[in-house]
Amino acid sequence: MANILLTAVTLLFVAPEWTFDTDPVGGLPSGWQARGGSPAGIYRIETDPDGNRFLAARSRGSDVQLGIAFTAKPAEFPIMSWRWRVWELPRKADERAIKTMDSAAAVYAAFGSRLFPRVLKYVWSTSVPTGASFRHPSSDRMAIIVVASGVNELGQWHTVSRNIVDDYRSVFGRDPGNLITLGIKTDSDSTGTSSRADYDDLRLERRR
Repeated sequence: MANILLTAVTLLFVAPEWTFDTDPVGGLPSGWQARGGSPAGIYRIETDPDGNRFLAARSRGSDVQLGIAFTAKPAEFPIMSWRWRVWELPRKADERAIKTMDSAAAVYAAFGSRLFPRVLKYVWSTSVPTGASFRHPSSDRMAIIVVASGVNELGQWHTVSRNIVDDYRSVFGRDPGNLITLGIKTDSDSTGTSSRADYDDLRLERRR
């Protein structure tokens, strides 16, 4: 299971969001930390022609994750949303097996214990069908949920909105503990290929 644990911060009572609008172009987003290696050459803030800033991810055989630590009660902020845009899928990737476990884009939510968290991992998969949900092949504490798949609509922004409380109950059969970390990862180390994606407007929201 990916190591996404970071130093704890204060319990959040105001809905947090990460739009990257004030982060310097060419750098990393404020407060985010890398796990699995150096983020240099993989993650950086970039700008669209309209001036919108976003977090760009470019993997060439890498397995590095960015995450931000906080504490929030899922009952207060059950909706997690984000935008992502995939440009390149890791060839022959399939998240159901360790040897092919790469994702062009992934958003993680970790809950409960910092030593033994339970994790929801939302992915844009190369080959696993949209709507699939299954446990990580080497960890029963991580559930992988495929929210997009394949080459259709590459290069376009897509908005995802998930009820993390409902998703957690569905896969783990219980209510979640506190949400403690949010992470993103674009990787291609298992397949030895490359992948590319962008992320923007990650938010926690109250129930709609």
